[in-house]
Amino acid sequence: MRGIPGDSAAGEAPTAGTDGTAQGRTGGFAATSVVSGLLAMLIFAGMFLLAARAWEHQLAERHQANLASEVASKRTRLESVINSLVHATVGLSAYVEARPHLDGDEFERMADRLYRRDPEVIRSLTLLAGSRIDFVYPREGNVDALGLDVASHPEQAASFRRVMETGETVVAGPWELAQGGTGLLVRSPVGPEETGDPLDEARQTDPGFTMASVAVDFERVLARAGFGRTPGALKFALQGRDGTGHRGEVFHDPDGIAEGPAEWRKTVSFAGGEWVLLARPVPEAMPTSRPPAWWAFGILGTLALGGLTWRVSGHVRDRARLLSQYHTLVANLEDATLVVRDTRVLWTNPAFRRTTGQSPVDGTSVKDLELFHPDDIPLLPNGLVFSREDPDPAGRQVRVRMADGHWRFHLLRWVPIPWEQDRAMLLILVDVHDNRMLFEALAQARDLQEALFEAMPGHALVLGEDGMIYRAFGDSRGAKEADASGRRGAGSIVGHGIEEFLPEAVARQFLAVVRRALDEGALQETEYLLEPGVLHPARRSEPELAGDGCENGQRWFEARVRPIAAHFEGRAAVVWHALDVTARRKLEERLHTLAWQDPLTAAANRAAMERAFPRMTSRARRDGGQLAMVFIDLDRFKPVNDEHGHAVGDQLLRRMSADLAAHLRAEDLLVRLGGDEFLVLTGTLISRDEVHPLIERIRSVFDTHWELTLDDGERISVVVTASIGVAFYPEHGETLADLIAAADQAMYRVKGQGRNAVAWAD
Repeated sequence: MRGIPGDSAAGEAPTAGTDGTAQGRTGGFAATSVVSGLLAMLIFAGMFLLAARAWEHQLAERHQANLASEVASKRTRLESVINSLVHATVGLSAYVEARPHLDGDEFERMADRLYRRDPEVIRSLTLLAGSRIDFVYPREGNVDALGLDVASHPEQAASFRRVMETGETVVAGPWELAQGGTGLLVRSPVGPEETGDPLDEARQTDPGFTMASVAVDFERVLARAGFGRTPGALKFALQGRDGTGHRGEVFHDPDGIAEGPAEWRKTVSFAGGEWVLLARPVPEAMPTSRPPAWWAFGILGTLALGGLTWRVSGHVRDRARLLSQYHTLVANLEDATLVVRDTRVLWTNPAFRRTTGQSPVDGTSVKDLELFHPDDIPLLPNGLVFSREDPDPAGRQVRVRMADGHWRFHLLRWVPIPWEQDRAMLLILVDVHDNRMLFEALAQARDLQEALFEAMPGHALVLGEDGMIYRAFGDSRGAKEADASGRRGAGSIVGHGIEEFLPEAVARQFLAVVRRALDEGALQETEYLLEPGVLHPARRSEPELAGDGCENGQRWFEARVRPIAAHFEGRAAVVWHALDVTARRKLEERLHTLAWQDPLTAAANRAAMERAFPRMTSRARRDGGQLAMVFIDLDRFKPVNDEHGHAVGDQLLRRMSADLAAHLRAEDLLVRLGGDEFLVLTGTLISRDEVHPLIERIRSVFDTHWELTLDDGERISVVVTASIGVAFYPEHGETLADLIAAADQAMYRVKGQGRNAVAWAD
């Protein structure tokens, strides 16, 4: 087009002889313009196609980086889930090591605490004595496992031998479980520490507990780690049954990708072995299509705009590729990571956003994140200005705020890296909370064990098989004569038979335990009641003892009886070590009461209902009936507390709880859920109509004026109504949580419609 003015100038005064030449020159210029235009169009078209191809390549690279990040995230979450189960098993093993003589009740209490942390994943917890299963929890559905010889089991024997040979935790499986589903077995060895105590000699004849094992639902482990059934851009498989890594077989391959080459092979490491995570992208999920507007832009764009766009897009593409490389590198890190310059956050990886629940924009100050615990900030650079490499290569242990608001210990390291043509700091947060808590718990257990061995409270006797007392040890072992009340001191009982001091029945119990210990050559345990100062010297005065003893003034003693390997002065004898456990017995009774009872109203609590629910539903199914869940919420109870004080409100709650209990049947269960909410779980109902009289009796409790007493003695009268929701088992819920939720929803309909009424679950 720039040749047009030249053409006009060249043709200002044409002559007759030059007409053809001028016309030819004009045609040549026109042809050159067309050729130049076509050439420009071809150049622009070529550039545009190259840009389109580069865009497609960039989309593919970004998609590939996202897939790599997702694979790394899946591996991290799977390691976290498995390691948490391993830590639970190690904790159970450590607990058993500290208590090598625990009984079934103590095991069930400990196992129940672990089980309730994650009942959806944990299927069972077991303890092995030798190679046989001695304890199992829960017993329901697992009773057949008791006595199972794991060493001869066709699937479990190999992992059992690995634990026994290596002394390390092993994650075995997954295997098909007898109770249904697929499960993993996390096994951890149990072994007493070398204490030098003579009791350890007795354990040599008794193998004791050798192993703690936790069976977990494999499918739920995968679901928790993010391996869902919903279609995605990746297909996964797992290799290394029994934690054998790449040497093991493929045990999870729903899409059959293990038969071909895998795009990613990531090692899943945990404290019981390792797996290999295989991943392959879904080809049809590759997002490389471009919108129609892009092609319209290519057709309608000008050469200048096309050239400029190509240069700018090439520069952006180069910068994006460089930044993508850094992003891919950091995103693949398994731990929470952020990039900062001085105090400004430049970038965070998915693990950081998932762990802390924060997605800071570029330029956000590290201080504004409130990421670190205030007490740990002095361990970090002044003002949280990360401008120099950490001089401590071991890092700093600091507490980091999690997405749920809790603090967890992390190991923080920071190193310099190039970032966007400048220098920045890479901060890596490694979660070490579980390990730290475990080490602290083990240290506390060791300190407690050492303190117990140093203190050695209680009283000890050396008894012959005929009940003769040869030696006496204890707090009063120096006393030789009877005290002022006529009781014998610890020294004065030597040379006498126990039948001289004990009631006949207790003396027979003593002799039976002594003879059993000598016959079996093993440690024996027994408990008995005695008056204070009889046989075992009292450490305190009688009034003090009577204050915390039993109703008749007697004391509970726990004794361990161990035979002496070599005869004592030529005679068969045992060491009888006794501890006064009266306070412990009373505390256990008190804790048992508190465990199932609301402390304010003396009604049952939520734990008691959870304990009774399986029994009551089993009876209802057996009788062909149903249960009703009645949710009671007091109306406008808060004004009573606000106007008259919480003491008056508590007085009203106790009165109402007692009246409600009086209007229920013997088989109905009243529970205070909390605050001013009560639940009633009825006994078996053959027909729904049976619940109507019960509801009327409950409502009659609130058709009264409550006479209450204020702190100054003044009497007041208050009226409190109730909103009631009713749901039925199994129609509205087969689990306790679902049933309560259905009744709660019905109750809230009453609240929304004006209160003081009854609603039935949909």
